[in-house]
Amino acid sequence: MAEKLLSTKRAKFIKLLLLGVVIFILAMIVYFPDYSKLKKLRKENQKLIGKIDSLKKEIVNYQIKNKKLKEDSFIYEKIAREKLGVAREDEIVVDIEE
Repeated sequence: MAEKLLSTKRAKFIKLLLLGVVIFILAMIVYFPDYSKLKKLRKENQKLIGKIDSLKKEIVNYQIKNKKLKEDSFIYEKIAREKLGVAREDEIVVDIEE
């Protein structure tokens, strides 16, 4: 009698264990794609946050350059000489080709 009672308890335990495994597998099938998508979106979000930070640093850099341009007129002359090839009225430009 005791053996039969133990075997029925064991059978109930195995049935509950199998039911739990089946429920777990079904839950993984339903939620795993969403979890993978969420993980991918988090990774993309971190990448975009890094890009935003670098763009903020670039904005600050341009603001500093803009402030320097407003304060120093020598920079205008330097840019005109280097980029545009402009010279003053009393200067003689010598172009040496290599």
